[in-house]
Amino acid sequence: MQDYSFLEKIQMLINIVATSPLFLCCFMIGIATLIFFLVCIKKNIKINKWIFISIWMLLCFILLICYNSIFYNLIDNLFNNIFMALYFPNLTIYVIILLVSNIFFIYSILSKKIAKSYKIINILNSLIIDMLLVLIIDIVKSKEININNSLMIYSNPNLLILLELTSAIFVSWILLNLLITAHHKLKKYDKKSYPDMPEIIFE
Repeated sequence: MQDYSFLEKIQMLINIVATSPLFLCCFMIGIATLIFFLVCIKKNIKINKWIFISIWMLLCFILLICYNSIFYNLIDNLFNNIFMALYFPNLTIYVIILLVSNIFFIYSILSKKIAKSYKIINILNSLIIDMLLVLIIDIVKSKEININNSLMIYSNPNLLILLELTSAIFVSWILLNLLITAHHKLKKYDKKSYPDMPEIIFE
């Protein structure tokens, strides 16, 4: 791969920008929006937050219309990668899962601010994943598996199942936390209108 100097990279960036009509269009919309906001600030005119949202949606709509096939391929590729990560997890993803789980475990033990439901779920998730880690280490040691060799990892059914279970538990933990968060948000929102709404998730 050819190595470019800083000035060459800047020159290439200018050329790319100059030959991209879509970027120039979005750039002009951004400049016009910036000028509008500066004028409003100077004249102490209050800016409605929906203006930001409308402009953002307009830019997204332009991009989707012009490059719908690219976005479709990106989304399709994203879901394929998620599927592969779940059923054929690599060691990088596994280490990230371990780190995130144990960080939340320590935070749940020490924190007095989060609800009991979060604490219990976070602690159980971390304990299960750590127990699976012990089994994985035992298999790697007893079978003398080279963890740098993906073929050896995926060819061992016991090791592959443990990695798949770890990923599945981690994804389930994330989804469960999102559901509890959504429930708490809805409960707070509806408390004024429905003060007698029953508790679904314990605090």
